[in-house]
Amino acid sequence: MIRPSRLVLLLCLASAAVAALAVPGTASARVTPPPAPFRVVIVDRMSDGAFATLARRGAVGLMRPGFGPTTSHRSAFAELVRGAEVNSHIGGTPPGKPLIGTEELRSSWIATWCRMCIVLQLPPGASTIQNDKLYRVAIVGRGYHGLLTSPTTHIPGLVSIVDIAPTALGRPSTGLAWVGASNAIGRLASLGQEIHANNRLKYAALFITAALLLLFALLGLRASVTAVPAALLVNLGLGVAQVSNEVLLLSGILAGTALLAFALARVCRNDDALLLLYGGVVFLYAAAMVTHPAWQAINPFGPTQNSRFWGIGNQVETLLLAPLLAGAVLARRRFGFAGFLLFGFFGLVVMTDNRLGSDGGGAIVLGVALAVLGWRLFRLRFSGFIGLLAAAAFAVLWLVQRGLAQSGPDHLRSAFSGGVGGLLASLGSRWPLSYLPALQEWTLVVPLLLVLAAVFVVAWRRTDVAATRDLLIALGVALFTSLLMNDSAAYELAGGIAVVGAAARFVPTSAPLRIRVPVPVLIRARVPSFRRPTLAAEPVASESPPS
Repeated sequence: MIRPSRLVLLLCLASAAVAALAVPGTASARVTPPPAPFRVVIVDRMSDGAFATLARRGAVGLMRPGFGPTTSHRSAFAELVRGAEVNSHIGGTPPGKPLIGTEELRSSWIATWCRMCIVLQLPPGASTIQNDKLYRVAIVGRGYHGLLTSPTTHIPGLVSIVDIAPTALGRPSTGLAWVGASNAIGRLASLGQEIHANNRLKYAALFITAALLLLFALLGLRASVTAVPAALLVNLGLGVAQVSNEVLLLSGILAGTALLAFALARVCRNDDALLLLYGGVVFLYAAAMVTHPAWQAINPFGPTQNSRFWGIGNQVETLLLAPLLAGAVLARRRFGFAGFLLFGFFGLVVMTDNRLGSDGGGAIVLGVALAVLGWRLFRLRFSGFIGLLAAAAFAVLWLVQRGLAQSGPDHLRSAFSGGVGGLLASLGSRWPLSYLPALQEWTLVVPLLLVLAAVFVVAWRRTDVAATRDLLIALGVALFTSLLMNDSAAYELAGGIAVVGAAARFVPTSAPLRIRVPVPVLIRARVPSFRRPTLAAEPVASESPPS
């Protein structure tokens, strides 16, 4: 068994390492060209030969022409010349005036005479189409060579349409840079295949994971408590391996998750090992988001690559609730209030920081869930819940402001940099971004909601363990908050089925650590009614693991 003192040291080191990784820095491979005006040329087509010629003379990439599930030539052009986006669920023209001019030429002419230019394709025609295709883009001049790198996507070779205007205007902090590549065309072909394959399997991979977790829970297998970390590890491994074959992706999620869950269940036989597993999985995702964002982004559970390119998307956010909240329960039982706060802050850093998850909705969901969980675990009065909620809000706002102080794109800038008006506008966008798409997909959303409700009721009725019920309540509140704050309701419901199924078999094996001082005394000094006068002992004897 791992000593508690060593666990505290490891958690402190992990939090410090995550904070250090999140400190802004400049990747050694990234090269920023001197400011210079570029001509922006739109071509109707770009043949393989012309693209190869441009690649030899400059830097190339694949461009996503819009934000949201659909796009069109008109909306893509509006975003191109303004350097700003608007989600297709909202529609309309991006704010601001055009910043750059463009030319339209035939591709057969451009590859030979282009000197200082940005050459790109846009969606053809006047109709609205699915935003699932990547278009070629090349930059020639000022030393550009290899693969284009974008501060918007964080993935070498993948470019957003809003990157073009600042690049043409010579704004290095928000424009495109490049990294050297010996076979840029081949790497782009592989990148396009990976993105296409993984995007096609978002629902399938999540449904398979949810079904597997439910099967483990119904069979009473202890592998349930390690299955979500196993799925997250397999998902990250598929991103590291850059798998683009759809059969291998699905079989990897199914077989890999099952086998790894059983293996981890044999290794993690006590609470200390489970705590290290939960914290270690979250830390691995944080490290990948800083060092190799594509590993974490281009995989079955990663972002869809048409509205969010990097960081934590709704799929991973929902699955991470299991290790983050269960880990907080175990940290509290081993190290008391300090362990709970340390693990909770560790999760908020990974979820919120702009170099890491940069997920505002996920930060709100996790903050509310941690407040509910702490309220239940420590048997606090309602004033205690408000205090924990305020502490979580303060931590999230501090992390957000720290990110806004840095230059470059930030997923949270539109909501938090505009003051109260920006927040109200963000809340007002919930209808077109979240609720209306959910109503339009009711044939998928309603069955998932009913299954989730049934799983929650069965899980609640099959356990009388206080810690398990506390975790279930926190997860239920988290999922409800997520449906209110985030889009992609089907992703959240499917992920919710998986994490609730896992929580049904979560039974801590150690007695909770009870510390009455100094934390409760300090809290009572500021909030007199923060804690109840008496604290009933938990029936620890009934929390033995199932046979």
